[in-house]
Amino acid sequence: MMQKWMTKPMFLYMGLLFCVICWGSNFIFGTILVNYFQPMEIAFLRLIFINLFLFVFLFKSVRNFKSIKTVILSFMLIGFIGVTLNHWTFYASLTKADPVTAALILATAPICTSLMNFFVFKEEKSFAFWVWSLLSFIGVILVILKKGKISFGEGEAYIFLTMLTFSIFMIMIERNANKFSTSVITFYSSFFGMIFMAGLLPFAEVNLIRTAPSDIWILLIATAIIMHGICPVIWNYCITKVGSTNTSLLLNLEPFIAMVVGYIVLKESVSVLQFMGSLLILVSVTMAVQSNKRYVLRGRLNKNMSV
Repeated sequence: MMQKWMTKPMFLYMGLLFCVICWGSNFIFGTILVNYFQPMEIAFLRLIFINLFLFVFLFKSVRNFKSIKTVILSFMLIGFIGVTLNHWTFYASLTKADPVTAALILATAPICTSLMNFFVFKEEKSFAFWVWSLLSFIGVILVILKKGKISFGEGEAYIFLTMLTFSIFMIMIERNANKFSTSVITFYSSFFGMIFMAGLLPFAEVNLIRTAPSDIWILLIATAIIMHGICPVIWNYCITKVGSTNTSLLLNLEPFIAMVVGYIVLKESVSVLQFMGSLLILVSVTMAVQSNKRYVLRGRLNKNMSV
């Protein structure tokens, strides 16, 4: 009965929307946390709670995995790039860049992923894809325009690295998904990501038990478990029922969520140029992804017909 209830489209999309709202809000909550902790402190502390959650809920599904010794280097690489570097640069960006700008730059990750697949794995792309990709980067320029000048500072550089590491992470996940279950990849990449973060953390310069209000500690722990523990479980389940095309389009709502939550919580304002740039980014990314999927589908149909 529960299984039938959970497969209803309305509840599936409610679950996906819940994840997008949480991830979009993470830019705002992260901006609050960097006022009390250093970026690497936040990343390390959150990884501790994320791994505790994953250990409780995923250990049964990964304990029978016997091939860890043969693929440990792959999992370590995925963990270092997709977890350690990605988490650290994300919170480092929020110390310098405003959360809405960070969210909009990160929204170009699907374009960056497609470009990497084109240059590295020679995946074919349609002409429309290149046009929309160019427009998305023009949108980024509009977003980082401040007082008529392009402002690309340390914060924007960090979030650009976050976007790059996320794109590489998604490619590595895709290339390994046919070999291992997503539970195994998620569990071990998060574990090794935490280990690397501990190795890079300058313990002599940080104070993990620093004095902070109790509500800030609750915010740190709760967002870690919800956004990087519960949400991935919901998201991965819904993907199997709804499909990756529909779910990927919902991710483009994150910048708007960041704008709304930023306005409510931090009273962040958005300029006209930034708003125009945000619309251009979201529309361009959506159209680029869709045009490329149609191009690939037509190619497969033509190939099957020729056979």
